[in-house]
Amino acid sequence: MDATSDDARQQADVARPRVRVFINYRRDDTRGEARLLYDRLVSRFGAENLFLDVCNVQPGMKWLEEIRSQSGSCHIFLSLIGPRWISIMRAREQAALDNPEEDHVRSEILRAIKPNSGIHVIPVLVGDNMSLSKKDLPRSVRALGELQVAYVRWQSFEPDVAFLISRLEVIAREQPATPLAAVTARQEEQHSATIPAGTGVVVAAPDAAHYEDVLQQMVDEGNVVPFLGSRMTARRASAGEGPPSLPNTEELAEALAKRFGIKQAEMDLPEIAERVYVIRGRPDLYRALRHLLTMDCEPGPVHRFLARFPQMLEDLGLEKRYQLIVSTSFDTVLERAFDDESEPYDLAVYMASGPDRGKFVHMPFGGPPVPIDDPNSYTKLPIGLDYELQRTVIVKIHGAVDGAVGNYRWKDNYVITEDHYIDYLSKSPAESLVPVQVLDKLRESHCLFLGYPVGDWNLRVFLKRIWEGTLGARSWAVEPDPDVLEKNLWTQANVDLYSADLGDYVGLLRERLRKRTPESAGP
Repeated sequence: MDATSDDARQQADVARPRVRVFINYRRDDTRGEARLLYDRLVSRFGAENLFLDVCNVQPGMKWLEEIRSQSGSCHIFLSLIGPRWISIMRAREQAALDNPEEDHVRSEILRAIKPNSGIHVIPVLVGDNMSLSKKDLPRSVRALGELQVAYVRWQSFEPDVAFLISRLEVIAREQPATPLAAVTARQEEQHSATIPAGTGVVVAAPDAAHYEDVLQQMVDEGNVVPFLGSRMTARRASAGEGPPSLPNTEELAEALAKRFGIKQAEMDLPEIAERVYVIRGRPDLYRALRHLLTMDCEPGPVHRFLARFPQMLEDLGLEKRYQLIVSTSFDTVLERAFDDESEPYDLAVYMASGPDRGKFVHMPFGGPPVPIDDPNSYTKLPIGLDYELQRTVIVKIHGAVDGAVGNYRWKDNYVITEDHYIDYLSKSPAESLVPVQVLDKLRESHCLFLGYPVGDWNLRVFLKRIWEGTLGARSWAVEPDPDVLEKNLWTQANVDLYSADLGDYVGLLRERLRKRTPESAGP
């Protein structure tokens, strides 16, 4: 190739708008049109700035993760809507009631239209005589009906595509920053911004200094223990949108109350579970819990972030760190996230039933389960004397759904009723319950509580057992909508409380982590 050709190519590259475009479509509705539109847009914006699954997902890629990553990091999101789009959407929603399965097209749209996503969403009506009315849309994607549409009609295909390209060029000039970077910049500008919580109390949003404090301890020191609480997802009952997710504590309480005809009033989950246990019997309670807690659901952004954390550090050239992660949930979505990443981990599960009732059982990676008969002397967890971990350890403090490792099986293993929590609290001291390696690591670390509503008395039980009310190292709690009680309780416990959507929170944490280098890390 001669120099003239090189110059011409470089000039063309400079002239191209720097904007990433994601094309969302249904294969049974606009497959051919999506590919045709992609080909037209590539000639103007370049293949490196366009994403269409059939063109960009290559053999060996984790296709679902690639699509999610691309749809969340684009500038412009084109939602192609053809003649069958609404009927397919409604049919998928109806089918999900009996057979929960993620509708990936819908999930992509929900991520894009989320407030403050920074993504320009354009509904593109494909076909002649198409229209889009908000009242005709499924509730979960009704926000599309509030947006200005574009058209791709067979009768006027070329001028329609030309108009769409001109609109994309305008957006490219107006917003050159990536969506996540834009959100980060806004948060840095609002360093002292505050968010009113559910009862009117003002709670700070995480700022640049907070993210740096957390990453310094996570990356440079390896000294953060994430605590995953019961509010890892938004309430589906009120939101009515998003892919299937396991119920949080409020939803679980409501489901049990409805199933057994209990007038819920102000009762919480342990009280409702206690009533079912006493009035209807143990089998009925556990049968209901198995039904409610064994849905096949995708891990959320927090689970994914934690599962990828060790490899992310290695990819950045940083020292690989492993974490002790404490979970209050009964489900297995966190373990599934680690399995998806092929990231090894050990489990330590509290047994609320069976022959090892009242003990933790250690399930080493690749080894047989070991009941921890003497917590104060057990030292086989991959935690060194310096509190560094050789492998991730997941500690499930309230039990787990029915499962098995080799020949070791557990069933009806839940700390959920009032009596369960009373038994849990009555063992004294903590050394008689919690393995000493876990106990020492907790007491020597900073903790990051995510979706952990400390206002729920049953979730304060474990904290009181370990720290007797006040944490030794300064720690942090992040909740989507904390109230005044939670703010006061966290303050008393030496924990700084922040208000943020958990998905956004770990997204910004991940973005900041990607900017760290061996040179920028601490000694």
